[in-house]
Amino acid sequence: MTVADDAVKTRARAVVAAMTAYTLELREAAIKLNQNESPFDFPIELKDQVLAEARARHWNIYPDFEAIALRGAIARANGLSPDNVLVGNGSNEMLASTISTFIGPGTPVIFPRPTFALYEKLATVAGGVPIPVEFDPATGTLPVADILRIIPAVENAVVIVCSPNNPTGGSLGSGQLQTLLDSGAMVLFDRAYGEFAETPSPYEPSAAPMQLHPRLVTFSTFSKAWGLAALRVGWLASTAENCREIRKVKLPYSLNIISEAAAVVALERRDVRDANVQRIVAERARLIAAMAAIPRVSTFPSQANFITFRVEKKAREVFEALHERGILIRDVSSYPRLAYCLRVSVGSPAQNDRFLQALREVV
Repeated sequence: MTVADDAVKTRARAVVAAMTAYTLELREAAIKLNQNESPFDFPIELKDQVLAEARARHWNIYPDFEAIALRGAIARANGLSPDNVLVGNGSNEMLASTISTFIGPGTPVIFPRPTFALYEKLATVAGGVPIPVEFDPATGTLPVADILRIIPAVENAVVIVCSPNNPTGGSLGSGQLQTLLDSGAMVLFDRAYGEFAETPSPYEPSAAPMQLHPRLVTFSTFSKAWGLAALRVGWLASTAENCREIRKVKLPYSLNIISEAAAVVALERRDVRDANVQRIVAERARLIAAMAAIPRVSTFPSQANFITFRVEKKAREVFEALHERGILIRDVSSYPRLAYCLRVSVGSPAQNDRFLQALREVV
């Protein structure tokens, strides 16, 4: 058997072999607006504080098994008990652990589509039965009424909802998360972009104190609003009972001492986050208004730190033309219902000006 013959054989499960990997097109660009990152770096004085704390630690010793310092800091900031909080290597790890806990072979998993592709992949790997609910992303809302019609027709449904939704920017309306919980379904609520939304729910950290529900797990991240994407810190909140079950699945020691220290320091300086969020939200409004004035460009309503927009030519042509001008955004035209669409992260004022000028030239 040749190497080539051997390469096509795999012992991977059929469900995995049939999937495509979640990937990102790697390109260099002077202005990077493709991954919904904050345009504002963590302040240098806070970096120095984090590194000083890390230097004082023994690097030959594993991190605290329970991440007591960070879980306690998150709990205090949100009116919770540490027993209501789990932390890990980004909110994606938290999602994977929770899906493995509550979704098994045959579990119906309902989610809007288009949305973050990882939900369907993780649910499929766990053996769940994906039930996508198609919706028009241009409305700026999520298809809660359609989801509610499906829930009674299946048993032990799990609903996964991202609000604000990636990659479309729309969000749940006031009281809609409560309506989903009242349906009897288990709800996994991803609020990675929640700090940028104008209408948070009582189940979000901004509620202070944050409410809990026995059929709700809420996921948050330090990557977006907090500007700590490079350090990969995520957390979830739920009842102590749910956290106890998820902890059985979650990998141990998944958060290193530098990332934990940075998140603790960030929580002590929420004023930095709040100021950056205000600047990003203001730039979001300016970008949407400016893009609306460009012929052959239509934007979707957004409550996130990005804007999805449709053009009247092939999205790939616009993507490539912008990249030639030193600007990297995200081509999302392969998503369901997003033909001719692209997504741009809200950058700094200077970055946004460059993007707008380039977009005017391209379209």
